[in-house]
Amino acid sequence: MDAISDSVFTDFTTVDEFSDDPSLLTVILDISPKGWFNIRSKVTLNDVTKSLLVFLNAHLSLNNSNQVAFITSSPQGSRFLYPNPEKNYDERSNGREPSPGLINKGMYRQFRIVDEAVLIELNEEIEKTADSISSNNAKSTLSGAVSLALTYTNRMLNLDQSITTTTASAINSTTNMNNNSSTSVTNSASNSSVTASGGSGSLTQMKLRILIISANDEDNINYIPIMNTIFAAQKMKLSIDVAKLGEKDSSYLQQAADATSGVYLHIDQPEGLIQTLCTAFFIEPSIRPLFILPTNSNVNYRASCFVTGKSVDLGLVCSVCLCIMSLIPKNGKCPTCQSKFDEKILQQLSKLPLVAPRKKRKVDS
Repeated sequence: MDAISDSVFTDFTTVDEFSDDPSLLTVILDISPKGWFNIRSKVTLNDVTKSLLVFLNAHLSLNNSNQVAFITSSPQGSRFLYPNPEKNYDERSNGREPSPGLINKGMYRQFRIVDEAVLIELNEEIEKTADSISSNNAKSTLSGAVSLALTYTNRMLNLDQSITTTTASAINSTTNMNNNSSTSVTNSASNSSVTASGGSGSLTQMKLRILIISANDEDNINYIPIMNTIFAAQKMKLSIDVAKLGEKDSSYLQQAADATSGVYLHIDQPEGLIQTLCTAFFIEPSIRPLFILPTNSNVNYRASCFVTGKSVDLGLVCSVCLCIMSLIPKNGKCPTCQSKFDEKILQQLSKLPLVAPRKKRKVDS
């Protein structure tokens, strides 16, 4: 038993470097009404929102350069709640009291800006969803929300390369002061400021990850867009974590977490969601090899039919574009690339399986 316990805590990948780089956490909340209605006896959307706000505040408190983003996915579409380019809550918070009943007046300023923006925009989004709940458009827009998150992440990664942390600036200033102890105080201060702002030592690489919270039990996610977002996340080396509520697992979200080295967790008891968020999903991907995280070995890799949109166990594949079909098209052409199939092959596939006749058993006299 001692050997087993020692191997559990010692057999992990060695992480050579630890950095204090800033991190961008993008949270995607699926507010499909049907999924939250099915788990109304266990947890409400209000309770989940409170837990997410605590989780976001904890992420911001780790580093003063950490950033967050909040996106909602509803049957009407996907939308940014924070940051919202149309509304600047940073300017609105100056000289103005927080909205009554939403935010505590004595809260830290950065926490107050994020919490107030998320709560106000989320209330408006829920009202819009409630007004159009009678419509038949119940398709999931989660793939669009992930696309928005990847677009915003790519912008933060490529356009905001001049992000510096207070820790790096302090280290550079201390180093320059020690090296230039013989020079004047003014020159050393100017040199340290130049190094902190323009030197390569203070430029940091932002860490990226996405967290998806969904209670939708139906696999109505568009297969092609969600797979494209998975491939894009792999290329960006971005982890997609999934906190799945409800009764059923989501095969496509399982594939997203497994392909991007993220954490997929099906939460059966969402009453203690804040504890799950602060343990399984709070650890940065760079130091996850040092921890024993929940793993999902039963990943459902089923694909979706390009014609019907339903999951298939056994189907047909186009040899030109690799289109997956659960049935033979009536026009004999691929629905994606319009390639014409061979008539002989279609006739063979359309034939029903033949049952060989059973041989009569001889009866001994």
